[in-house]
Amino acid sequence: MSLEFNQVFDQVKTMGRYLAHRANDAGTKLERALEWFYAANDLDVVHDRIKLVRESSVSGYRGAALLPRPYDEILCGVGDLPPLPDAASILAVDGSQVYPDPHSFAQYYLLNLSTFVYFHGESRVPFQASTPELFYSEKDTLDRDGRLITNQTVNARRSLREVQRLADVAWELRGDGIPIVAIHDGGLLKFFGATDVAGAYEIERDYMQALQKLHDAGALLIGYLDIPRSKYVISLLHLLNLAPEQINDANLKTNGEIEGLTDSHLYSHVLNSGERSALIVQNSPQNREYKDFGADYEIASFYVNVSNIARPSIARIDVPMWVAKDKSAVAAIHALIMTQCTIQGRRHYPYALTRADELAYVSSVEKSQLDEMIRISMRDMNLDPEASNKLQSKALARSERRQHRLKV
Repeated sequence: MSLEFNQVFDQVKTMGRYLAHRANDAGTKLERALEWFYAANDLDVVHDRIKLVRESSVSGYRGAALLPRPYDEILCGVGDLPPLPDAASILAVDGSQVYPDPHSFAQYYLLNLSTFVYFHGESRVPFQASTPELFYSEKDTLDRDGRLITNQTVNARRSLREVQRLADVAWELRGDGIPIVAIHDGGLLKFFGATDVAGAYEIERDYMQALQKLHDAGALLIGYLDIPRSKYVISLLHLLNLAPEQINDANLKTNGEIEGLTDSHLYSHVLNSGERSALIVQNSPQNREYKDFGADYEIASFYVNVSNIARPSIARIDVPMWVAKDKSAVAAIHALIMTQCTIQGRRHYPYALTRADELAYVSSVEKSQLDEMIRISMRDMNLDPEASNKLQSKALARSERRQHRLKV
């Protein structure tokens, strides 16, 4: 045993007291947030305040904004669960990866993408497929400076390929004459431009092209966030309750009296089972870039309580503007996602995404088997598959130890 639990015991007790204090503090903040939320019932007031931060020297506001007229919805409004469409194809793609290891005998990474199509309202057997792809050439594993690519780069490439696969399958399904709901695991507003992502510009360009193909296929694209930590609406409530002379970048760095709350905290006390929030957009330079690519590509969001029991479960649904502006499309997504989240009983998560995740998962045992296959292939080519001394030392130190016991 390497962790000295006796030394961490007092720290755990202190942590528990801290969490209890924070929960009590959050309750007071939530009361204030709910008061402000239900007062935000005037579309003109909200539009005017957003216009003020967009047209002034204030540049730090990253909270929610309403959709443009006539597609805007009252911020404190709640949408009831709509009826289900008669039929729909629900397409989910998920991926997993094996990251490159700088201490391994061979530099490579693996992406394993899985596709699952659930045919709602039709007696068709679901379609499923899994496609592993191994990357090992220097152009794939090294950046422009000759360094091994980061895990963040692998994540970005996986996200890109997931959306590209969604686009390809949606294109194949487009002639069926029923709605195609394409589910991506995670938000649709991607941050590919990080300095530790190799080829970020090319990844973002290809991502936008995949969105365009989904649009051309008529797909209802959504990004599903199971545990949203976003504060878009909380930030908007803070903005709405600042005096005009208080609106500056310094005061927008935090959410003032309601700092620490998330939108999920708020909506868990607003939305009943199956209900959704108003549609919003995030006010950010990146979302502006998506809009500049085309008005239909700005990313909107809404929250929905996907739980069918008393305890709420708030998910965030991202949709491109071509979906957000279509009320019938939003209603279809709302109803179908709720149904998907009830298939697995108390596990309130889209069934199609669950199946795609199961198919994509690469276990540690499978990773070991893959490594052994690579070792054999290297030996066949008269190469020496020897791991670094550091990796071998770790394996020895962490391996199962035989225990010797005294007989009494």
